[in-house]
Amino acid sequence: MRLAALLAAVVVVVVVVVSQSSGAGAPAASRGAGQTVASTTKAGKQPVKRRARSKLVRNATPQPGWKPYTGPVPILVYHALGPAPPGAPFPLLYVSYANFSAEMAWLHRNGYQAVTLNEVMNAWYHGGTLPHKPIVITFDNGYPEQVTFAPRVMAKYGWPGVLNEITENHLFPYQIWPIIHMGWEVDSHSLTHPDLTVASQAELVAQVAGSRTYLRKTFHIPVNSFCYPSSRYNAAVIAEVRAAGYTNAVTEGHAYATSADPYLMPRFEIEGGVSQLAADLLYTRPAGYPQ
Repeated sequence: MRLAALLAAVVVVVVVVVSQSSGAGAPAASRGAGQTVASTTKAGKQPVKRRARSKLVRNATPQPGWKPYTGPVPILVYHALGPAPPGAPFPLLYVSYANFSAEMAWLHRNGYQAVTLNEVMNAWYHGGTLPHKPIVITFDNGYPEQVTFAPRVMAKYGWPGVLNEITENHLFPYQIWPIIHMGWEVDSHSLTHPDLTVASQAELVAQVAGSRTYLRKTFHIPVNSFCYPSSRYNAAVIAEVRAAGYTNAVTEGHAYATSADPYLMPRFEIEGGVSQLAADLLYTRPAGYPQ
């Protein structure tokens, strides 16, 4: 009997030690600061994780010294960041890490300050304020480098960006949450990036209104801006953008955006490094934009 009791006690001790070493049964709070927490994903995906909050960048909110401004504002658009892989169908859409860093440094040296489109809309139509040389830096489609590399570079200057997200089969929510916590704006670039000018009415509603609904429900953010896929639009597309509740929309073009038509705001597509960026901003600068 004594031998049997001794063996049973040894077995209990071994089970307890193994259980503790594997972490089984340990409360979540005991697993260390910085642990990720579960977050909802897109349909058909397994649950992913949302990381701890990032620090809000300075220009995510109006700052002392900003003034009322209703004049033109340049908007930049970037696509992929990093080296173009061999055989990439559109290699010019890739901006190298070095070029992107140099371009942000050039903007900073020349007095530009990046803000969100929401801040521009507030200044144009609701009496809000902007810095002396406001500029908006947008990123289309939703690629990992846009929410990892770009925010690290822009945070050095206190700048937020604007992510135009394709909401199906691009970034997961856990990848987007950190930039939202930094003060970035996240807007819609449709569900799947089709040519909306040839879409049926049902497809048009799904692509325009459905993508906004997804982003609003997932991240609890306004989603006030729509980005036309491939810059293709017509009267029906613009009408649906308005009906879906967006207050503005962006396309591409070689000009500064103005308050004259918030649903057709042009953006400079950046592909050629600092020289192209400087030429776009300096040679097309309209009257009324600060020197």
